[in-house]
Amino acid sequence: MRKTPILLAAWLSLLASAAFGQSVRDAAKIDDFARRMFATNSFDQTAVACFVRTYDATHLARHRKQTVSAMKMLVAAETLEGDTSPSYSYKLGVNFRNRKGDYVSNFNCGHARVSEVKREGVQVSCHDGCEGGGVVIAVAPDSKAIIVKIDSVAVWLADKPDDESAQFALNGGADDRVFRLERVDNESCKSLIKDGDEVAAMQPK
Repeated sequence: MRKTPILLAAWLSLLASAAFGQSVRDAAKIDDFARRMFATNSFDQTAVACFVRTYDATHLARHRKQTVSAMKMLVAAETLEGDTSPSYSYKLGVNFRNRKGDYVSNFNCGHARVSEVKREGVQVSCHDGCEGGGVVIAVAPDSKAIIVKIDSVAVWLADKPDDESAQFALNGGADDRVFRLERVDNESCKSLIKDGDEVAAMQPK
């Protein structure tokens, strides 16, 4: 019986070591995710990256249930004081095949995390904590694009943000759930920026 506390202590020590090792590995994966997202070898305090996809008539003809005709996303990250990893946000621009005008959305997502699903790797999950809804952002294996998975996201007209009649939810359907957006120059996302300070943050350093 005297050996039981010793065995228990050893077991707890092994668990703590395993948890620490997993934490270190996860931190390395999250750091690598940021470097791949922003195509940089050294992630500074802030960074932005622009990703775009426009669907041609041939693609839309093959995917008749897809309502999105074009999508762009500006992904931003900032390491806040006291944080060890960056917090992510996005600005989204969408055009639809059956609606006129430029639609937008934005959200402060928080930290990237290693998915509990092994093959999914590191992701940024953007949701307001309510049941359902949200957007998940991952980096494509080739690091030249991002994979955007949409469950449901509110969008509104860019030039009429207060017009509630023009606001609606883009729900991820059969052909509107997963989008691969290609990396482009940040200038291509400049239309999503309204605040002067944010425009300055996009300029090359």
